[in-house]
Amino acid sequence: MFGLDIAALLAQYGLLVLAIGCLLEGETVLVLAGLATHQGMLHLPQVFVVAVLFGWLGDQIFFWLGRWKGDAILLRFPNWARQKPRLDHWIHKYHAPVVIMVRFMYGLRTAGPVLIGHSGLCPWKFALFNAIGALIWATIFITLGWVFGQAAEHVLTQINHWGHYVFYVGAVVILAIGLTLWLVNRRRATRAAERAALSEQERD
Repeated sequence: MFGLDIAALLAQYGLLVLAIGCLLEGETVLVLAGLATHQGMLHLPQVFVVAVLFGWLGDQIFFWLGRWKGDAILLRFPNWARQKPRLDHWIHKYHAPVVIMVRFMYGLRTAGPVLIGHSGLCPWKFALFNAIGALIWATIFITLGWVFGQAAEHVLTQINHWGHYVFYVGAVVILAIGLTLWLVNRRRATRAAERAALSEQERD
C-alpha cells in the first residue's frame, strides 16, 4: 500500500497502522496483521475487532460520500459513472448479497460503496450488510496471514497478479447462491399466496 514497508510499520505502530490500512485499502495490511499475530507481535482478538470496525467504517464513509456528493463524484470519476447502471440494477434487486460482497469485487472496492450510497439504498440496510461483509472480509484475510505465516508474503505477491480475479469469482459464486435462495423463498411465498387465494375462492 503506497509503497510503504507495512510490516515494519505494523511492528512499530501496531493497531494504529492496521486501523488506517483498513480504512483505505485493507487487504495487504490485514494479511500482514495476521502474520504479526502468528509471530506474537499483535493480539488476535484486538486485530480482529479493529479490522472489522475500521473495515466497516471505511465503507460507511464512502457510502455517505456517495449519498451526499454522489453527482459531483461521478463527474470527477467517469469510469465510476459508467459502472453505475449495472450496480444500480444489482443493488435494487439483490441488495443484501451485493453490499456484503462489494468489497471483494475487483474494480468496485472503493467505487462500490459510493455508487450504492448514490443509489438511494436505505442507510440502515447498508450498515447492517456492510457489517456482515466486514466480518467475512476480516476473517478471510487475517486467517490467511495467521495460517500461512511467512508464506503470506509470497501470497501477497501473487494476489497482485491473479488474486483479485479469484476473489471476484468467489464473490460471483456467493452472489449466485444468495440469489438462488432469494428466488426460492420468493417462489414459496408466491405459491403460498396462490394457495390461500384458492382456499378463499373455494369457501366462497
